[in-house]
Amino acid sequence: MIEMPLTIDPVNILHPDSTVTAVAISADGKFLSWAEEGGVLKICDPKGGSESEPHEIEGGVSHLAISPDGMVIVGGHSGNLHGHESLGGHRWSHHLGGGCDHLAVSPTGDLVAVIDGARLLHMLTSTGTLLTHYEAGELTHLAVDPRGDSAAITDDVGNVIVVGRDGNVRFTRPSRGERGERVTAMTYLADGHLCIAREALDVTMGDEDEIVIEWWTPMGQEVDRVPLRQRCDVLRATNYGVACGMFDGEVIEFDSNRDQKSLFKSPYSIHDLITCGDDLLVTSWFHVHMIDGDGEEKWQVEHTGLTKLVRTTNDGSLIMVAGDNQNDYTRENQIMLLDISSKPYAIQAGADIDADLAEFDETPLAQNSDSSAESLYGGEEDYSDLLTEAEIAQLSRSEETILGSDDLMGLLEAEITLNDATKQEEFDFESALTDESGRINMPPVADAGDDQIVDADDSGAAIVTLDGSRSFDEDGEIVSHVWMDISNRVIGEAPIIKVKLPKGNHTFTLTVTDNDRASTSDAVTVQVR
Repeated sequence: MIEMPLTIDPVNILHPDSTVTAVAISADGKFLSWAEEGGVLKICDPKGGSESEPHEIEGGVSHLAISPDGMVIVGGHSGNLHGHESLGGHRWSHHLGGGCDHLAVSPTGDLVAVIDGARLLHMLTSTGTLLTHYEAGELTHLAVDPRGDSAAITDDVGNVIVVGRDGNVRFTRPSRGERGERVTAMTYLADGHLCIAREALDVTMGDEDEIVIEWWTPMGQEVDRVPLRQRCDVLRATNYGVACGMFDGEVIEFDSNRDQKSLFKSPYSIHDLITCGDDLLVTSWFHVHMIDGDGEEKWQVEHTGLTKLVRTTNDGSLIMVAGDNQNDYTRENQIMLLDISSKPYAIQAGADIDADLAEFDETPLAQNSDSSAESLYGGEEDYSDLLTEAEIAQLSRSEETILGSDDLMGLLEAEITLNDATKQEEFDFESALTDESGRINMPPVADAGDDQIVDADDSGAAIVTLDGSRSFDEDGEIVSHVWMDISNRVIGEAPIIKVKLPKGNHTFTLTVTDNDRASTSDAVTVQVR
């Protein structure tokens, strides 16, 4: 008998009016915030009450965070950075070039760090006071020290720079190799050490490993380096060390001695890892999985969308789950709230189907009703006046007709054949996801390039290059690139195209499709000034 996994019921489900683009929950769980398509910002308590008046953020919202003092930090998709009170009132705004690409807020120490569309680092307090700026090439990753003392940034060739809140560079970790390398994940640990996962962009020389995880002290000294068998997409500090979410869906943990153990394996890539006390929350595909320190799954919950927007309180007691299934026909906008103290129970096989069919159940006969064959079918009422002459003649002949055993078996065999044929035509969902070898196809990764800010010429327009050549497919090849503007009009079908744009903000979407017909999309914003 197959043992069914455990699950818990949500304590509340909120139903936004449109697709959710960002979420945040306060450290104590007393209020939460989310943004919807079109830039609508909403704030309420976990029960859905005390909802503030919606605010519309110009240019849409790409990131949300809540500072330790309760300030809601709002990063605009193509606009500025804003601070809102928990009751919804707007407090301050800070100018960003090309919108907010990355946002991180320290759990203590009052540090807000942002990388904007122009690849400039901004460091502020939660009251909107600017601490410093820093510029260093095409910035791709951001992490903040838990104490709010510094921020770490990486560029597109693998350089890592740690900048203090005073604007001074604490240390720089240079990239390796002629073509450089790529930092795939980065996080601060509780002791202030910086953990970096990287992969080489070309063939390494000598004993240099292609994919590694590194540990660096706050003073810029590398204390250890461990090779990895594949790319690490997520790093998260734990009570025992650091957890790594690998590209193939495995979760491994390194302890303080750099010894590693495998904790969990998902058939899909890992979206995020979040510590909840001694437990670890794993988000992958449409699910969130709670696992203990030994890797045993305590429960799992399925959401209606891809679980890419998951946040928790500081102690992990309340979990906020949102996501989009990226399907216009089956989209269900939903924010789920989970309480980890809820009692788990076994998932019932087919329970979702049974629930959908419950409304079609027949009403049972009353206990005192006469349900005998004579009472149901043996009435003496005459219905002959409702029948045609041909129907009356057919009924008269049927009384004289007796089916032989051969006739009955023939009908039975026909029914069996029909049922078998119908069963064979049932859709096999598992087969649709896998090929003949049982391999699950990984979708391609769309990369529409970096957001751009360009100056218009004398005619008030600019010619801009849209570069999607960094898109890739790990287990196949990309067979099509399609560029669309904000009205979903196709403007190009090549990895790199040139467009002439007037002054203003413009958003384009690149959709790439692989040889297994899987596709993903990425958006880029161009500001012509």
